[in-house]
Amino acid sequence: MSKFLSFKSDPISQPAAVDPLERRTWCLLRIQVGTRSFSRFWDRALEESRTTLGVAAFPIAEWLVKNWWSLFNELCPRNPIPRIGVVAPGWHSWTRRHCLRAADSSVLLPSLYIYSDGRDLIAESHPDRSDSLPNFPGEFLCDEAEVIDGRATESALSTFIDQTFDRIEGVDGDRATRAVEQWHAIRNADEEEAGYCKLVGRMGLDPYDPEEISDHLAAFFEAMLDEDDPLARDLTEVAKPDAVEAQWRWVMDVSRDFALGPRSIDPPFAPPARTGSPAEYGYDFARRVRAYADQMDAPIQSVEAIARIAVRSPFNAVDRSHVPGRGIKAVVGQSAAGEFLVVGPEAPGHCSRRFKDARSLYHAIATTSPSQRLVTDAYSSDQKASRAFAAELLAPRDALLDRLAGSVAGPEAIDRLSREFQVSPLVVQMQLKNAGVEISLD
Repeated sequence: MSKFLSFKSDPISQPAAVDPLERRTWCLLRIQVGTRSFSRFWDRALEESRTTLGVAAFPIAEWLVKNWWSLFNELCPRNPIPRIGVVAPGWHSWTRRHCLRAADSSVLLPSLYIYSDGRDLIAESHPDRSDSLPNFPGEFLCDEAEVIDGRATESALSTFIDQTFDRIEGVDGDRATRAVEQWHAIRNADEEEAGYCKLVGRMGLDPYDPEEISDHLAAFFEAMLDEDDPLARDLTEVAKPDAVEAQWRWVMDVSRDFALGPRSIDPPFAPPARTGSPAEYGYDFARRVRAYADQMDAPIQSVEAIARIAVRSPFNAVDRSHVPGRGIKAVVGQSAAGEFLVVGPEAPGHCSRRFKDARSLYHAIATTSPSQRLVTDAYSSDQKASRAFAAELLAPRDALLDRLAGSVAGPEAIDRLSREFQVSPLVVQMQLKNAGVEISLD
């Protein structure tokens, strides 16, 4: 049985609430994923934990409606979500769209993040540090991250919103009217409109807010991009509003100039089953490529050479600079002549070029059956799998462990292994760390 996120509210009276929207919707709220409570809370006054919260449901329903298309379609901009502080530009705005605590700063809500990884929906809850909220009655305890069923979660959250808005019927005011009208638009969106809203939401924009998306940009999305096109998904996972049109033109120009399209052949070995995490899938795929090429643990001298074995066709990297904006590394596809091409700006340094080419090989084998694809900085399931594939293809964990003396990897060992396998020291560190090796950089 699939897991999904649900908000379950039991109405209670709160005559002290001044705002009629809050007074009408005060409730005991329980947040669950399957049988797990994501609203588990340590109550300092009672000196015990509880799972229900006394809150107004309207601000939560209003926040869900405002951010609906981003919640279900926008990726996390980095991995993992930081526990403390702001680590990158734009992080505050992403948090406002995806962290439930942003729904109402006047009440205590959990740091529950809802976001897409490009394939599944993720619910991730962070606990509060002890005594980090001195002005509130306690701290949240849940420290969980779950892959959840997107459709079932949509249905459960829709029920919560419907029940909440039923309770404010007859309340006047722009705030209520705006929320109810936007929810009506979401519920009644046809397939074409929903596809447009998903594309816009994936970029962190509210399709109903003219201050966030101009008429010109809206027309571009409607005319040029198709939600069902994997290439458009790749682009909107990483593009920013001020560069998306120029980036799309660059991708289309490259695709036209090199006659790039989907692959017409299958790999000469069975791909792994899509179970487990994207990283596990990427690792498994890399091991199968190495096994087929009879390169189980030796350093790979040429990505292009092993790629030609894996895809049974020429595989070449072509430099094409001047990508507008940020985030796009390359376009990968099969040309009309039958060769696989990796077209994009030249990566800085030998190790970076090899890693980009290895990521591109993953896409050539695993993702290009419907169309050419992009190699990007995004943290979608496909892009995460490509990074894991590249790391395992170029620097297999078992091979690194065989060459490591002891259970601790210091700077000299990391440097030696990175030179032998022609990867960056960071790739070696991450591979060893994931294998349980202690990293010492002192």
